[in-house]
Amino acid sequence: IAEIQAHCRRAFVDLSGKIDLLTLAGIIKRARALTTVDSAPMHLAVATQTPQVVLFGPTNPLHWAPRFSPALVVQGNQAAPVTEFSPKQKPIPMNQISTEQVIDAMKALLSAPSGVSV
Repeated sequence: IAEIQAHCRRAFVDLSGKIDLLTLAGIIKRARALTTVDSAPMHLAVATQTPQVVLFGPTNPLHWAPRFSPALVVQGNQAAPVTEFSPKQKPIPMNQISTEQVIDAMKALLSAPSGVSV
């Protein structure tokens, strides 16, 4: 997190380990959008209908991606698209996801008309 903060133009507050799940859900609900990995915040964003960009590595987005909320899935480069509905897939390194991919996905998500699934 310190490395991320060092590259940010604006300060942010690190709440890691400082809040409970209900508080986190409330924060996510108030957000315009969330960028996360396949973890608890992703599922809380689905529950609160918060638009999100979800970064996937070794877990399969066909199996775990959000289904009932506006969401865009971003993965690293791979030889072929994921086509198997299996919880695990051949690991795709998260470091293959570029900052530009994430920013482009967030821009697309935020520019989509309200209520439209992206």
